[in-house]
Amino acid sequence: MKTNCFKAIFLLGLTLYFSANAIGQWTENTEKCRVLYPGKTDPFETWLQARSEKSLRSDLAQTVYQIPVVVHVIHWGNPIGEGYNITDEQIYSQIRILNEDFRRKPNSPGYNEHPDGADAGIEFVLAKSDPNGQATSGIVRVNSKNIESPGFGGTMIGLGAYYSFWDPYKYLNIWSFPGVQDFGLGEAWFPIADLPDLEDEVEFVIPGLDSIHGIAVKDIDGIAINALHFGEIDLDTEYNLGRTGTHEVGHFLGLYHLWGTEGFEANCDIDDYCTDTPNISSITTGCPVNKLACDRTPAMIENYMDYTNDDCQNLFTNEQVLRMRTVLENSPRRKSLFNSDGLKYPDEILKSPKPHSELFTANPNPFHDKIQLKIPTTAISKPLKLTYYDLSGTLLKEEYIPNATSNRILLTPPSPESKLFFLKIENGSGITQLVKLVRR
Repeated sequence: MKTNCFKAIFLLGLTLYFSANAIGQWTENTEKCRVLYPGKTDPFETWLQARSEKSLRSDLAQTVYQIPVVVHVIHWGNPIGEGYNITDEQIYSQIRILNEDFRRKPNSPGYNEHPDGADAGIEFVLAKSDPNGQATSGIVRVNSKNIESPGFGGTMIGLGAYYSFWDPYKYLNIWSFPGVQDFGLGEAWFPIADLPDLEDEVEFVIPGLDSIHGIAVKDIDGIAINALHFGEIDLDTEYNLGRTGTHEVGHFLGLYHLWGTEGFEANCDIDDYCTDTPNISSITTGCPVNKLACDRTPAMIENYMDYTNDDCQNLFTNEQVLRMRTVLENSPRRKSLFNSDGLKYPDEILKSPKPHSELFTANPNPFHDKIQLKIPTTAISKPLKLTYYDLSGTLLKEEYIPNATSNRILLTPPSPESKLFFLKIENGSGITQLVKLVRR
């Protein structure tokens, strides 16, 4: 579209998070994804230009990045392969599709010969080790019927995180969520910027979207996919080839919809900040080969960031790829992913010349009134900042410990109405960790 992509890559990060609120590929009664958008863009212009131009000049443009993935399968107690407890094979198909689409692989549905088509150089790998350094398949199955209800509504990601959640600094969390119609096809959180002045920006819902189920919680990150549209599946004739996942990961890495930043609105004056994706005046569904863009050239109906049918899509453009790679190389919780220990088997971590960092742990958890926070050896005698959030994104409590002199600290968490909340731990060694806390 018309606005320079280089000057807008991090517009999306301004309010800390966006949840993807756009109708990804939609039918009459279905929205694909949800997104919250930023409200101001000026602070990003100089910052963004330097980073995007550096990405163009750098040989990092030739680097293939791998992202460790954990798939949380939220189900209702069915055996594997029944109901919403999707099979391993269905999960493998989604990972394969992501790799075909992001790598523009020849002889796959993700290949195209479009002159603006590009290989993103980004791959997705099911995690090999979990947050505790133990071997994992990268698949976590959670019977939600065995867990007390959280007692709130919310987004797929917010509810999914209640049941199962891994550190977003080290893993791309993907939730397969029971096919509840209200949640649409999928959902994604957008990146954040690293400008210090924006750290305390309040997340908000754009006008007209304030009825959305909830607002993103700071540091809860990832994408969610309706189980009825996860990977290759024969339950739908339009969104059955895994492109919901591709679309949502596009948001996760900073892409807007083709019609721009205004939620459900589309017109020729709104764009997505990429010059090689022609502006369109309406959301595209189906596979209308004769649709025209605002400049009367063919509309890019094959682009993953519109809402056309899965079998119609096979394209990321050069500027979309530049945008995603710039996000991956610069944004907090993105730039740490391709160096994550989640990409290594446990024995590789132990053999690594770089010591495996210890984790903060909270016990007991679930708890009644107090928890004991165990401090890693590397964090002793360093300052600690402790921040508690509930699932609505509300700041509950902050504590600052100037000098952690012991390896154990007794904490009294706040008493929120929700039984689940999150503790963000930051220390002087550069360690940032998110711990899920559950009150009995």
